[in-house]
Amino acid sequence: MELSLRTGLQFTSAKDAGSPKISSEETSSRERSDLLKRAEWMIAILLTATVLFLLMVRATHAGALWRDECAVVHLARMPSISDILRNFPHEAFPPLFPLTIRAYTAVFGTSDTVFRIFGFCVGCMIIGAFWANSRLFRSGVPLVGLALLSLSTTFLVWGTTIRGYGLGSVLIVLAFGFVGRLLLVSSRAAHIAAALFCLAAVQILLYNSVLVVAIGASAGAVFLRRRRLKRALVVTAVSAASILSVLPYVPAYLQARNWNIVVRGAPTLHSFWNHLELALGNPAHGIPALWYVIALGLTGLLIWRIYKIQGSERLPQWDLIWFCVLVCGSSLVGYYAFLRMLSYLARDWYYLALICVIAAALDLVAACLCTVPWLRLVRLGFGLIALIAAPFADWSAIIERQTNIDIVARTVAVQAAPTDLIVVTPWVFGVTFQHYYHGPASWVTIPSIADHQVHRYDLIKLKMISTNPIDDLAKAVRATLVSGNRVWFVNGLNLPPPGEGPWILPPAPGSRFEWDNRAYTASWWQQLSVFAVLHAKRVDSVALPIPESTQINYLEEAPLTVVEGWR
Repeated sequence: MELSLRTGLQFTSAKDAGSPKISSEETSSRERSDLLKRAEWMIAILLTATVLFLLMVRATHAGALWRDECAVVHLARMPSISDILRNFPHEAFPPLFPLTIRAYTAVFGTSDTVFRIFGFCVGCMIIGAFWANSRLFRSGVPLVGLALLSLSTTFLVWGTTIRGYGLGSVLIVLAFGFVGRLLLVSSRAAHIAAALFCLAAVQILLYNSVLVVAIGASAGAVFLRRRRLKRALVVTAVSAASILSVLPYVPAYLQARNWNIVVRGAPTLHSFWNHLELALGNPAHGIPALWYVIALGLTGLLIWRIYKIQGSERLPQWDLIWFCVLVCGSSLVGYYAFLRMLSYLARDWYYLALICVIAAALDLVAACLCTVPWLRLVRLGFGLIALIAAPFADWSAIIERQTNIDIVARTVAVQAAPTDLIVVTPWVFGVTFQHYYHGPASWVTIPSIADHQVHRYDLIKLKMISTNPIDDLAKAVRATLVSGNRVWFVNGLNLPPPGEGPWILPPAPGSRFEWDNRAYTASWWQQLSVFAVLHAKRVDSVALPIPESTQINYLEEAPLTVVEGWR
């Protein structure tokens, strides 16, 4: 009995002696994990607050709407919905986006402030979409995604304009999340949600069609790898239904091919990549290189993890990782093919939806792979670097005014007499000028076209094939000056170098520029400028009431010049 009791006491003592050591290690590990989790949440919340601050700064500095935004508003505010359906091919978005703007303006009005609030809300929705995806995948906080967005001028500037790129990016990020979630859960509600977000994404932004295909095909490929044919067919059907929903617009877009030759170019892989780098962030501050470091670092980490397991076990969230890898690769290839097919001259904002999807994929991969403490610290450090650098990444672009045409329009409205003539060049500025000008003097663009509600490249094509495209303008300028009135040139004069005559091009496509509408517009502008200077007695620049410190986007910054007298 005594021996038994002694043995039991010895066992209990040994157990009690070992127990605190094990408990202490577990407690220490748990405390470190909790500390890291709190730090991740803190940095993510601070990053979100920083992005919201930058979005607010952008909204308060963007100023008036520029021509692309004005065209969307004009389209949305046309007298009837049938007018919108007839004219939507002149802009870049399916009818749902202008109809959305129509509903918004019906409720809140059409002031510039109202539109800037809309852009701010869209920017907040993009951030919200990244947080929503983190909840869908239960991947913690979207540190990498928020960090990359906070450094992207394309997101902060072009994602908040009154165009479909921002709202389209919200929907495609959520489509990525809900389709990817099908790899984890299978329910009717999950499939319906994925289908609805894919459908909405392509109806707001046509470019999303490529991304929906890439996302659906990537999820389908993962299901096929797991030999789940039925679920692969379901996710394929979800993306296919979305693509089929845009087929009714195909005839309208095909008809537009008759005139959009004047804006088409010849995009190459080199130009595609250059514009993509510009879209990623300010190259002068090395932002594109940061994206490359993240992508290459995660690739190396994935290879290392694969090597470590040597095929003997399954990585946690393995399906999600491969889904993200496939989405990134297929999206880049598909986007390039799509832009090649369109052959439009690339702009930074074309890539917004693409970079948002890639940022969402990189964020999810980082969350899946960075699970050990030291990798979580690296991920946390990246978020901290972005938090510090975000306000300085491209502050000058964030505080830029989108246009000064509104100021020019108000100035000339006050100073021009009813018998004066206003000439706006290039003709695309006429879309903005029509939106803001409410003066008594008549105005025309170079060349003179009948409609400035949307971008009427079809009318420009007719001018380009004309033998006398600006004779009517020369006569109007002459008549105005001869009668003692003034001609106001919005965007100033375009004079050739000293000793050279004006640049004259034959009807398109007879010149080396073929169908380049910018070259023809520059030629007409130069001809009319030379004509005005040769015959006017006086040429003056008009000061605009803009502080010298105000920065204006180069895409729509116009001086004002006035000519008067006849000789």
